Amino acid sequence: MTLADRTRETAPLNDLRVLEIGYGVAAPVACRTLAEFGADVIRVESARRPDSLRTIGAGWVPLDTPWEILRDTGMALQFTCPEKRSIGLEIDRPEGREVFCALLAHSDVLVMNLGVEAIARLQLSYEDLRDINPGLIYMNMPAFGSAEGPYRTYRTWGGNLSALAGLTQLVGWPDRDPVGMPMSFPDYPSALWGASAVICAILRRDVTGQGCEIDLSQFLVAIACIGPTIAETALGGSAPDSPGNRHSGQAPHGVYPTREPDRWIAVSVPDEASWGGLCTLAGLETLGSDPRFATLAGRLNAQDELDEMLAQWTRGRTAWEAASELQRVGVGASPVQDNWEVLADPQLAARDFFRVLPSRRFTGELSYGQAVVLSETPARHERAAPAFGEHTYEVLHEVAGLNEGQIDAMVESGTAHVMQHPDLHLERPFLHWIPHVMRLPWPPAALDPAAILFEQLAAGEREAQDPDADGGG
Repeated sequence: MTLADRTRETAPLNDLRVLEIGYGVAAPVACRTLAEFGADVIRVESARRPDSLRTIGAGWVPLDTPWEILRDTGMALQFTCPEKRSIGLEIDRPEGREVFCALLAHSDVLVMNLGVEAIARLQLSYEDLRDINPGLIYMNMPAFGSAEGPYRTYRTWGGNLSALAGLTQLVGWPDRDPVGMPMSFPDYPSALWGASAVICAILRRDVTGQGCEIDLSQFLVAIACIGPTIAETALGGSAPDSPGNRHSGQAPHGVYPTREPDRWIAVSVPDEASWGGLCTLAGLETLGSDPRFATLAGRLNAQDELDEMLAQWTRGRTAWEAASELQRVGVGASPVQDNWEVLADPQLAARDFFRVLPSRRFTGELSYGQAVVLSETPARHERAAPAFGEHTYEVLHEVAGLNEGQIDAMVESGTAHVMQHPDLHLERPFLHWIPHVMRLPWPPAALDPAAILFEQLAAGEREAQDPDADGGG
């Protein structure tokens, strides 16, 4: 079945199998998109070299919690790995390599974000693998791509790439040093590009019958995100400054204070129609008759004065009041939301962005919806991120063709790994308050950390009043 043949009754990628060797965000989120649109994504994980997000356990987990449980608790996995299956497999061992190749022979796509040196050491290049599966769609996403170049072997995180690509220079205030972004931005567009590239390769294979190699450089993706800035500089423009909340070619554009303490509203006026609408609002009518603001060039030249006048107007309203008035006349505006408001945001709720999905370790887990909504082939949301090795037995039996004895032997030797303590079910502390914020099918809370805390506080007060209250010998 080709992509063009699929219907609403069959998810668009439901006959594809994807192997993922992913770390952090880029490759895992690319594969999450493929999984949510139907692909069977098998996450191949190493116990000796785990995904970095496995090493970041939940902050409430006691320090003496066994590693085999801690690695299942990180909430970031619920962003990167819903809908996937997890197997524990050491592919740098001969038997693990043999099993990996068996899985590869029955898969359509391999997605990785490994450095080129790791690819060479593990013999995972396209040339190493294409004879196993000539129709394989192979994608690796190293920081600087696999082709020759002076940075080819460098290993980075998203923060490094943001600086090297010039993104960091654009974040901050004009009178201060750049501050960068508090997240690994290049990972996210790389994940979207990667998922799109795989779909294009599948469409090509539907026509030609041929697999291919996709070499995705996260560095180049990051540069492409600021293409106009790069082009302007290359054509002789001035070096870009950190613009704060302003935007080239738009005025007013920024974040403005409101009547509420430390509450802000983001406003964007990108064209003359929006500017005209802004000038019709009560309290801002004088903007339209002020000769300084008659043209875009004038508004850009007088941004400080324009920002102060708009800020005086927003200070008289709450963030939502200001946003409603601005939106009514065609001006882009939205309150700047904190984490609590994002959880309760009515737009996100209407799109079912937050979901509670079944989880082997937690019974029910808070997970994220899909930003891309397709009317005829919607995304699926059936299970939360897997525990480490949760599906080792079923995948090695169903896909690789191993019997139970062979799998047991691999587990005994440490080549394969299965979920540890599968009958241990944990719960998130937020289960005790989050039902009041988000109306979702949360699992029941078995404990009450607040009550326990108050009991401890009360005990401390009793002891302070009577040090011998608990007795002693």
